Amino acid sequence: MRATRHTRRYAMVMLATLVAASLIAAAINTRVDPFRTTGAPWASAGADSYRDISASTRTGKAGLIRSHADWQVGIFGSSRVISSLDPDAPGWAGKKAVNLGMPGAFLYENIAMAEYFLAKQPAEILVFGIDPGDLTNSIDTRPMVDFVSSPLNPDGVLDRELRYIFGMSTLETSLETLGLQWKKTPAEYNSRGFRDRPGGTGGGGAASPGKGQLNFIKNRFVDDARVPKKPGEGTKVFPKKAEPLEAMMRHAREKGARLILFLHPNHVLLQAKSADIGNAEVPFETDRRALVEMVHRVNSTGNGPEVELWDFYSYHPYNRERVRPIEGQPSELVHWRDLEHFTKDVGEAMLSQLMAWEIKDPKLSGYGTRLTPENVESRITELRQAYQVYLQDEKDGDLAWKEDLVKKGLGK
Repeated sequence: MRATRHTRRYAMVMLATLVAASLIAAAINTRVDPFRTTGAPWASAGADSYRDISASTRTGKAGLIRSHADWQVGIFGSSRVISSLDPDAPGWAGKKAVNLGMPGAFLYENIAMAEYFLAKQPAEILVFGIDPGDLTNSIDTRPMVDFVSSPLNPDGVLDRELRYIFGMSTLETSLETLGLQWKKTPAEYNSRGFRDRPGGTGGGGAASPGKGQLNFIKNRFVDDARVPKKPGEGTKVFPKKAEPLEAMMRHAREKGARLILFLHPNHVLLQAKSADIGNAEVPFETDRRALVEMVHRVNSTGNGPEVELWDFYSYHPYNRERVRPIEGQPSELVHWRDLEHFTKDVGEAMLSQLMAWEIKDPKLSGYGTRLTPENVESRITELRQAYQVYLQDEKDGDLAWKEDLVKKGLGK
């Protein structure tokens, strides 16, 4: 009997401790609201600049949608948009814009974020970046990140909502937020979802050519070469990506929102190879044709603003800046942090062209082209010609340097 009383007393103490810990966690989590997901009226406004969502970006970006009711402009895409398309750019002229880009996010996630935005906001404009090759690649990033535990996941709602209030992982993030606030160190992402930390590795400012940047690029060349390209890769559109993308286009039109799709630029050395000399095909032809067909199909029926499609992947001088160091000089990469991530000034020029703002850099005035059924083939022909010119210009320059690096890297 005595053992039973001790057991009950121990159980009561443990239960009381658990309840107390849960209540303390709930009090801190709803006060700090590190992901902006609880919506408690007593959440601290002073913590806003210190809410660090970098470890759970999908949750934090969805929280930016949940915690507001007046976003007019949403910016969507992978890490390319996070530090380059500024929701505070002067051209927005007071419109409430939010950057909802997510690192490593491809179409499945970005479509989900755009649909979430359309469902919860008075959306007027959606600027939606598409990574070259994403539509013709089966990759699904959702299992690799915090998508499942975010509001973007339609399943497990109760468990997720309880975790935002009582969860120990949320408490850990709350304490990290309080630590940043105490040190007066702003979070990596600001309250509009933009990551711009001048002098840091993730900032949107100018690139810093040097040994670290070149080593990253060199390793990327070798890593890509270690995974041989499959026959037919890049020539087939994946319906599981195309169908929800087209549905999202229709939803935007039905909502009365202007949807602007655009194909991101790359530095062209990333895809260039000497084997393409004399070959008429240019990278991502299938993507361009498929996207043009989808947009035309959506615009041919229903009402609402027409969906627009823009192409920034070209052989523009900024997209072919010298990468290799020569004669003791560093790389001339000025507008690229690596061969996929362009800098904020390029991003602002892209926004300026998409939104018909004044373009500050005259060299970027024709950086992108709007694609239509009428011009897509002439655009591809133009790019084919420009690609061949680039290959000839660089066959003994950047292209030879890249392929030599790959040869040496694979030989180790």
